[in-house]
Formats: sequence, structure tokens, C-alpha cells
Amino acid sequence: MQRLLSFTVLVAASLAAQAQPAVDVSRSTRQGVDGSLAARGATQFNGSQLDAVRRGNAVSDGQGNAAARRGGAFTTADGTQGQRSTQYRRSDDGSVDASRNGSVSGDKGSAEGSRSFERSANGEASGQRSTTATRAETGVTYEGSTTYTKGSGFSRSASCVDA
Repeated sequence: MQRLLSFTVLVAASLAAQAQPAVDVSRSTRQGVDGSLAARGATQFNGSQLDAVRRGNAVSDGQGNAAARRGGAFTTADGTQGQRSTQYRRSDDGSVDASRNGSVSGDKGSAEGSRSFERSANGEASGQRSTTATRAETGVTYEGSTTYTKGSGFSRSASCVDA
């Protein structure tokens, strides 16, 4: 019984001695008399197994124009890293464009991807998406992409390249 109690106390003391994760969150919003709006936010997390940050902002002029941007990144205890960013814009004429990019890399391999979309004021639209992934152990790489154009449809391609 004494050994079990000593072990329990040792484990509890070890857990209590580990650093507690820290989280920091900030947000703000501002609205103008003209109907404009601005907002921003950020979150940061620091722990023994993961460090991560996320930020974003958005603005609007009250006339139909708006833009937003956000992004984030992380690093794990084993060195794996990743990031992602997104952007969006809308104009008062109805045109829109948006994009997203992201990547991750670690001891098992890496991957990255991107996508975008555009729509003009006259209704023309197009988009694309691409992905690349590589397995570290074998060096085999996959590459794939898709494109879209309103009125023409989709086009896809993919390939695997052996190291």
C-alpha cells in the first residue's frame, strides 16, 4: 500500500510540475457612422505538445465592399509544422475573389494545397485547386489539380512521381 501511495504522490507531483498551457485571446470590433465595420481577432496557444496561433480581420465600407483575411500556424513537439491562410474580397458590383493556401511538413512527409475562385461583375466565374503531397519514407510525390470555368466545366489532372 505504501508503494502505491508513493507512486500516486510521485505521479501527481510530476503532473503538477508540468507547465500549464497558455492561451491568449484578443478581439476588437469598430463600426463607423457610415455603416463601415472593422473586426479583428487573434488566438495564441502555447503548450508542452503544441504551439499555435490564429489571426483574422474583416472590413466592410457599408457600400457593399468587404474583405476578410485569416491565417494560422502550428508547431508540434516533434517538429511538425503547418500553416493556412485565407483571403476573401467582395466588391459592390458583385465581383468576388477568394483564395486559400495551406501546407504541413514533418518527419513523415509534406503536403501543400491551394485553391482560388473568382467571379466577375458580369457573372463569369473560374476556380482552381491544386494539391501536392510527398511521403518522406519513399519520396513518392502526388500532384493533382482541378480547374473550373463557367460554361466550359471542369478539367482534372493527377500524377504520381516515384523518387
